[in-house]
Amino acid sequence: MANSKVLWGIAGLGNIAHRFVKDLVAQVTEAELYAVAARDIQRAKIFAKQYQCQTYFGSYIELATDPNVDVVYVATIHPFHKHLVELFLNHGKHVLVEKPAFTNLKDWDEMANLAKRKGLILAEAMKTVAFPAYRSMKQFITDNNIVISNIEASFGTEHDFDPAWHLFNPRLAGGATLDVGVYGLWLYADLCYLLQASIATPEIAIVKDNDRSEVDENIDFAFKGQVTGRIGASITRNLKREAIITGPDVEIVIHDKWWNPKTIDINFRGEHTRLTTAEGGGGFEYEIDHLTSLVQSNTNGSTIFPHQTSRKVISLMENALLRSGFDCLLNSK
Repeated sequence: MANSKVLWGIAGLGNIAHRFVKDLVAQVTEAELYAVAARDIQRAKIFAKQYQCQTYFGSYIELATDPNVDVVYVATIHPFHKHLVELFLNHGKHVLVEKPAFTNLKDWDEMANLAKRKGLILAEAMKTVAFPAYRSMKQFITDNNIVISNIEASFGTEHDFDPAWHLFNPRLAGGATLDVGVYGLWLYADLCYLLQASIATPEIAIVKDNDRSEVDENIDFAFKGQVTGRIGASITRNLKREAIITGPDVEIVIHDKWWNPKTIDINFRGEHTRLTTAEGGGGFEYEIDHLTSLVQSNTNGSTIFPHQTSRKVISLMENALLRSGFDCLLNSK
């Protein structure tokens, strides 16, 4: 790298890009916001000015061909991820792609193989698992040989039905599974891999609150096997915000908004341990810092965002939607 800092580019400048960039510029010392891109040059200009970024583009190909960019954060709506990830990888950029990385397993495998051939990082931006408290929880489980038997987590927020909004639009891969179900499935799969437990195909239950809806508004994943699990997701209902992880000798509670794990209580064999994440930014700084360190050290694989977890979660989502008749949500653009 020509610069001692890792130079980031941002592709797609919606709400989540704003949240990501706020943490990038204020919280991560080894990273620098170098360039932003959107299909509208004026939008890119306004975004860049807001964050004192000197370089902005009105097309993604310009971002891809800028030789100064080290890594690109892809923050567009998920059905557009495949085209952009392929573009940036083919131009030698490391890629952090917003969750869900892709809507189907074929796209994941193609892009993962491309990244491997190019010697580049491809990581799915599941910020939850990068939080210090969550990483400490996993270490605690490992250090104490804890047996986990059940995982329960849900992510749901009430929204008014609007068929034009991407959340309810099947042509833009809306629905609960791809929008928020990915979080709980990542938690379940990540902990199963930690425990070296197999992941069985879950039973699926889908409920719609709006008769005209063409997407999965509420979905429940019920896992059986070595580690049972109940993972819920909704775009029309407010669901419980605590995640509960239990075993013969343990109860772990990831508190309010468990997907931003700032406080975790562990009761293990009669002793209580509280794990916390210090107050900082919005939570994106941990994944940014991790990817930045990988780029600096020329390390192409991430232990926090392992490919096997992304692959398994995408497979679970794709399988559930296919079985439920929502295959229209699974195509990339």
